[in-house]
Amino acid sequence: MVSSGKLKRQAAQKKKKVPPDDGTPNHQDTNASEGPSEPLDDSADPVRESSSGGQARSSTVLSSSLANTFSQPNTLHSLARAQTSRAGTLSNDKAENPGQNAVQNSAEGPAGDPAQTLAPPSNTGVEWGGDAYTSEATSETALMRRPGYGTSGTSIGLRLNSHLISQIKAKSKAKGAFRQYDVHIGSGNEKRGLIKAVLGSNELLKNLPGTWVFNGDKIAWSDHDAKEAFRLTIDLHGKPSPGLPARAPDNISVVIRSTGAKIHLSNIYDYMGGICQFDGHVVSAINFLDHVIRQWPSKQHTIIKRSYFNQGFCKKRDLGVGVEVMSGIYQSIRMAEGSHLVVNVDVSRTAFWNFRDFKYIIARLAKHEGGVGSLEWRHDNQETNSSFDMIRRLKGSWFTVEHENQSGEAKKRHWKVAAVRPESAREYKFKIWDSTKNAPERETTILDYYQHEYKVLLAYPDLPVVETTKTITKRDEKGKIIFESPIIFPLEFCSMRPNQPYSYKLDEDQTSEMIEFAVQGPEQRLDEINRGLSMLGWEKDGFLDRCGLKICREQIRTKARMLDPPKLLFKGSDVNPGTSGKWQLTNKTFIAPNTAPLVSWGVMIVNSTQNGRPAFAESKAEAFVSMLVKQYKGFGGDIKTEKPLIQRQCRSDLATATELFYEDVRKEYCEMRPQMLVFILPDTNGQTYLRIKKLCDCKFGVYSQCVQARKARKSEYSYISNLLMKFNAKLGGTTNIIASQKPEQSPKPSGAKQPNLRHDFGKLVITPPGPATKSPLPATSPPPAMYIGADVSHPAPGGHTPSYAAMTVSMDKTATRYSAAVQTNGFRQEMISTQNLGYCLKPLLQKWIKDVSKGSLPDHVYYFRDGVGESRFKDLLVKEVADIRQIFRELNGIHSELKVKFTVVVAEKRHHIRFFPEGGRSGGADENGNPLPGIIVDRDVTDSRGNDIYLCSHKALKGTARPTHYIMLMDEANIPVDSFQKTLYEQCYQYIRSTTAVSLHPAVYYAHLASKRAQAHDDGPRNDPPQHKGKGKGPATSSSVESSEQPAPLLEMNNENEIRYGMWFI
Repeated sequence: MVSSGKLKRQAAQKKKKVPPDDGTPNHQDTNASEGPSEPLDDSADPVRESSSGGQARSSTVLSSSLANTFSQPNTLHSLARAQTSRAGTLSNDKAENPGQNAVQNSAEGPAGDPAQTLAPPSNTGVEWGGDAYTSEATSETALMRRPGYGTSGTSIGLRLNSHLISQIKAKSKAKGAFRQYDVHIGSGNEKRGLIKAVLGSNELLKNLPGTWVFNGDKIAWSDHDAKEAFRLTIDLHGKPSPGLPARAPDNISVVIRSTGAKIHLSNIYDYMGGICQFDGHVVSAINFLDHVIRQWPSKQHTIIKRSYFNQGFCKKRDLGVGVEVMSGIYQSIRMAEGSHLVVNVDVSRTAFWNFRDFKYIIARLAKHEGGVGSLEWRHDNQETNSSFDMIRRLKGSWFTVEHENQSGEAKKRHWKVAAVRPESAREYKFKIWDSTKNAPERETTILDYYQHEYKVLLAYPDLPVVETTKTITKRDEKGKIIFESPIIFPLEFCSMRPNQPYSYKLDEDQTSEMIEFAVQGPEQRLDEINRGLSMLGWEKDGFLDRCGLKICREQIRTKARMLDPPKLLFKGSDVNPGTSGKWQLTNKTFIAPNTAPLVSWGVMIVNSTQNGRPAFAESKAEAFVSMLVKQYKGFGGDIKTEKPLIQRQCRSDLATATELFYEDVRKEYCEMRPQMLVFILPDTNGQTYLRIKKLCDCKFGVYSQCVQARKARKSEYSYISNLLMKFNAKLGGTTNIIASQKPEQSPKPSGAKQPNLRHDFGKLVITPPGPATKSPLPATSPPPAMYIGADVSHPAPGGHTPSYAAMTVSMDKTATRYSAAVQTNGFRQEMISTQNLGYCLKPLLQKWIKDVSKGSLPDHVYYFRDGVGESRFKDLLVKEVADIRQIFRELNGIHSELKVKFTVVVAEKRHHIRFFPEGGRSGGADENGNPLPGIIVDRDVTDSRGNDIYLCSHKALKGTARPTHYIMLMDEANIPVDSFQKTLYEQCYQYIRSTTAVSLHPAVYYAHLASKRAQAHDDGPRNDPPQHKGKGKGPATSSSVESSEQPAPLLEMNNENEIRYGMWFI
């Protein structure tokens, strides 16, 4: 066994800069979305807990209600991406050929001779070696191990959608190990399609002895011990089909030779049992096993990441616009607690192109209802035509061509779209090569060519033509190109090849359809999972059998625990939600109302974007405002102006109308800056929402509340109650707190100034507000714990907007109110840059020290981070956490000892673990069969060596509940296990805009909302790749994955009302 010290030296020698892994399957991040986080209506139901258990997010790939073919934390395949050159050199046995030690596992890595030592791939997932979990790592970078298990709560029996690997041939290290081989195809720089064709050919496998498993690129494993290299020539055309003429051979050379590395599956169990460290031996065994379990199903079905789809087996639904959603099955192997391996199996859903002809698809893409024949294409305006821009999405897709008088062999060929050209078949001209003269012949159009060559008359000659990636190329005797012409087809003969993922962002209607299709109750989900097991075919998988693996069909059963719910405090009353996870605001008073009387505010009725007319009568607005004021006063709100200024949009330009409205409200109330502006929106236009938020946040510095007209018209009690929780929070108030965090005095948060009010002969006189008054903490109280949340959102597929980083900081003693800051963070860059951490976090920390602790740093800081995959855990500690420590040192005094203790927790929603209670209503299940709030799992499917839990803290209103996966990476405060789990669960009841416990810790939830709101602060549209110019102040972000150029910073928020330190983002 190689020592960890040696591992560190080897890792240092081989270390390369590896770009961040955004964990995206078809582009997407985990947080990809371009719409507002609260689309079009601030006052909508505060927490939309759907089948995902969290806030719905638009995405192309869904599992449960939303996208889920993402990289999974704690799975073997996540770890296995660490296969770099170390996988060969760190074998138990010395490499037989030192020049062949290193192999690469990169889809698009550098080409070269197979005997050459190759660089690590650019998409390496795991960047740490064995020192990550060893005592040699520093206290500030070591990933902590599980200190123990929780004991509090009621025992609950659960089934988990995971299956135990009951048998594995842990071969001895002396005999029978699997060998690793390097695969060199053609020039070594062949395209992925050709590589796939070679590795999938029967001719290759029948010429290789023993059992072979390929990774789909440049690595193979076998139980055969080859002393010499295999050198083969594979004819990709193979034998012709019966009745068809033979084609000319399409030969490609293949060289397979040993890297000298040996794979021992026993290394995985040695690691899980604590016998060895997480080193190259474990990585190699993990990578091999991960490919073994998907070798057979990948040959039978369409594979996308670790999900499998089959047109004849899977359920589908048409989403319109040439797109459909298909239900498939997901599987992933994991190292689990208890030193065993499990296979996680779940439902997965992905959007595909319809298996239809192109003319049908383009009519849908163009949203043309008149039929294909009535489509008109004018090449002079197609470059800017939005419909044609949608049609360009066909680029990169594969298709077949079929028409009468076509040979049977031609019908079988597949072509790839290089472009949909703006010219029609009647307009596009090209030259024909005359082989007899060895020179170009006459010029002709596509229309004339098909009529002359094939005797085919085009039915739609005015449709665009499709350019392929292939060209007709002629060379002279010296090899010089003398003729080159792209291969072009009329669009009407082209048909989409089946099983091609649709990699673009779905529109609102498609997303709604996809979510509706995806929503399944627990019983239906289990049924679909069990049906999907037949697709995986474990019993008939020869690869599993030959490698000695057996997987139980029975799902794992575990003993979970259900934690006691907290008691909730309102002013003058308390609530015990019990196991329901929800409560009502009826007859309740907010624990803290608005910090300043509401005096200066107004309501604007926004015109419709369709006809320019108001869609809401002023009398209806007055009735709505009257109900809002009445309910707010009932909740304890302090309102001095019960009849605010109500205006219709007075200008067609929304920006101008909003500015005039702002000034009118200011004048109406003696030049007092408006405290709140309410906008009644007529429709669901996302750009209207973002524009209003940009104006209010960045230009005027005033809180705003958007309301949908159709909901305001009804003025239902529940709707207005939900709205008022946000309304109150923006004005400095708090809905409720949990009893275990009751302060000595009611929290008096910062963020709103108290106006000076006096009465002069019965008339209310208002003077500008002075400094906010604070409620000091008792002198003997230690500083409260500080909670920091962080999230980075990324653009949707095909989007060119930057990534947005958001950070939140708790701003009161009970960790109920939060402030947030946002900034651009490169392009698809997951780690928050040093500049952005300073820009976002430092002012919030200074505010916390001033207003919450009255001059001192916190003793304890919780850092909750969203969206970081397992491959980036060490980056999180050595980069982000280290940068945060440095900010605290600067605030503490650079020469003083920093005594702040950090607890670092990653919160992950994108995983495939689901809970299925076995005891019915009396055994931890609600009326839909979902787990009750408070159920926690820390055994059987949790990490074998790390410190993680799965917590279902919410009640799922639809579908199957998805627990949140919390991974504690560091805990310098040594929090007792039960204490941490209790705090984590109870704080989910303090989400300030909800009357339900939420699925995610509020610090992270608020960061997610703020990162989505950042779109409104972007200075103008970003429809082109970087770089863009814009106004605003703030730091430039560090290098991104996609581009070395940097996006312009966001617009600065106007902080004259100190809204930056309030809850502007909810």
